[in-house]
Amino acid sequence: MTTSPAPAASQSVTDPLHPGYAMDLARRIVEAFPKRAPTSEGERGAQLLVQGEFERMGLATSLEPFRFNASLYLNLAIHAGLATLASALTAIVAPAAFVLHLLVGLSLLLDSTRKAYLLRRLLPFRPSQNLLATVPAQGEPALRIVLAAHIDAATTGLIFNPKLGPKLARSKLPLGLHRTLAVVTFSQFALAAFDLAAFLAAPLPGWAWIVPGVLSVLPFGTLLFNLDVVLRNQVVPGAADDLSGVAALPVLAARLAKDKPKGLEVILAATGCEEASMGGADALATTMKARWDPARTVVIALDTLTNGTLCYFVAEGDVVRLAIPPDLVDAMKTCRPDLAPFDPPLGGTDAQAFLAHGWQACSVICVDPALGTPREYHQMTDTPDRLDPKQLADSIDYTEALVREIARQRLPAA
Repeated sequence: MTTSPAPAASQSVTDPLHPGYAMDLARRIVEAFPKRAPTSEGERGAQLLVQGEFERMGLATSLEPFRFNASLYLNLAIHAGLATLASALTAIVAPAAFVLHLLVGLSLLLDSTRKAYLLRRLLPFRPSQNLLATVPAQGEPALRIVLAAHIDAATTGLIFNPKLGPKLARSKLPLGLHRTLAVVTFSQFALAAFDLAAFLAAPLPGWAWIVPGVLSVLPFGTLLFNLDVVLRNQVVPGAADDLSGVAALPVLAARLAKDKPKGLEVILAATGCEEASMGGADALATTMKARWDPARTVVIALDTLTNGTLCYFVAEGDVVRLAIPPDLVDAMKTCRPDLAPFDPPLGGTDAQAFLAHGWQACSVICVDPALGTPREYHQMTDTPDRLDPKQLADSIDYTEALVREIARQRLPAA
C-alpha cells in the first residue's frame, strides 16, 4: 500500500480509503480530545467523533453503556497497600494479617481472571460506553468478526520509564519472577500461610521472619509506583496506544464492505476503559453473549498498530496466562509466515477479557523487541507526529488479510 504524508492541520481527509485517512483521524482525535482517561468526557467525545465517521459511511452504530472504575493504578495501589499493611500486622495480629493477605490474593486473582471484583468495589463505578458499528452480512451471519480498539488513553509515571518497569519485565527472570503482578498475587497466599504458622506455632525463630520480609518488598514497591501514577494524573496523548487501532477501524470497514465474504458480519468496536483494565471489553464479553454466538464469533484486538515490529501475542494475562486458540495462531502465521511470536511480560489487550470469558480472541500489535513494549509506551511522547505511517499502513493491510483468512478457514463458501 502506498502511503502519503499526513495532511496539514487545516485539512481533513474524509475518505477512509485515502492513504492518509488513518493518520489524519488519529491527529484529529488527539487535537479535539487530548485527555481521554477512562470514564471521562474526553473518552466519550472521541467515541462520538468516530461514531460520526462510521455514520457518514452509512454504517449502523450504537453506544453500549457500562460502568467501570476510572483507574487501574488506584485499584492496584489499594491491593498493594493492604498487602503491605497485612505484612506489618503479621508480628502483631497474625490472624488479621492472614485474612488481609488472603483477601488481597483472592481479589487480585479473581480480578485478573474476570471471575469477580472484590477490592475493586471499594472504588466508584462510573459510566462509560463502547461504540459499535456494523458491516452487516447478507442474511443471517455464519461468522462474526469483531475488530476492537480502545479509544481511552493511559496515565503515566515512573513505572513506564523504559529503564525501570519495562526493563524488569523484559529481563526474563527465572520462575516467572519478571511477571510482577503474578508474583505479588501468588505471594499473598504464601504470606497467608506464614501468618497462620506465626499464629499457631509462635514464637517462630528469628531467621523465619526473613520470608515475609522478602515477599513483602515487591508489594511495597508496587504500592509506591502505582501511587506515583495516581498522584501525577498525567494522561498521555495515546496516538499509537491506541488511536492507531481506532483509526484503522473505518479503513477496514470501508475495505471489507467493498468485497466481504458472504456470510461474514464485521463489528467495529471502539472500546472504553481498556486502560482501567479492559473494562469495556469485559462488558462486551459479558453482555454480548445474548446477541453474539461465541461459537461463531472471533475477536481481534487492534492495539498499537505502529511504533514497533508487527507480532502476535502467544498468550494474554498478567496473572493467569490465557493461550491464544491454535487455529487463530495458524491464521495469523498463514497471513505472514515470518510473523514473530511475543510473550508479553506485562499488560495486555482487549483480547484478554474476551478470552477470560470463553470467547475466541487474538490481538494484532506492534512491539519493539529491544524494549519489550511499543515505543513511546504510556509516555507523554506518544503523539501523532511519532506515528510511523508506513508501519500503520502495513498493520492495516495485515489485519484485512487476517480477517479474510479467518473467513476463508471458517466459511465454506468464502
